[in-house]
Amino acid sequence: MNNLISCRVNIMISNMDEAIEFYHGTLGLELQNRYGNHYAELRGPDILIALHPAPSNILTGDNISVGFGVVHFDDVLHDLQSKGIEFKVAEDGWIRLAHFTDPDQNQLFLAERKDTVKN
Repeated sequence: MNNLISCRVNIMISNMDEAIEFYHGTLGLELQNRYGNHYAELRGPDILIALHPAPSNILTGDNISVGFGVVHFDDVLHDLQSKGIEFKVAEDGWIRLAHFTDPDQNQLFLAERKDTVKN
């Protein structure tokens, strides 16, 4: 696309304060902008996540999956578990995955490629 200046992932949420506490407070994404309870932007490496209240005709938790690539998988997992996040961990050949959800049951996951693991 010509003239593309940014891309973002919009996540439909039901409670702005709770969502910001999760994505900023728990996951550590940088809160860049908040417009009351109407819209918020959080930034991580190479991604802009926009939180938007779900309209009445859109269900939360049904229509997105966001992955976060990490190094030191076990350290990240233990840190987030200490903050109350529950994971389903799986290894699939070349990748380690830890699936979890946000407060609205949107699907999220941590991923670490095994070829990036440094001993």
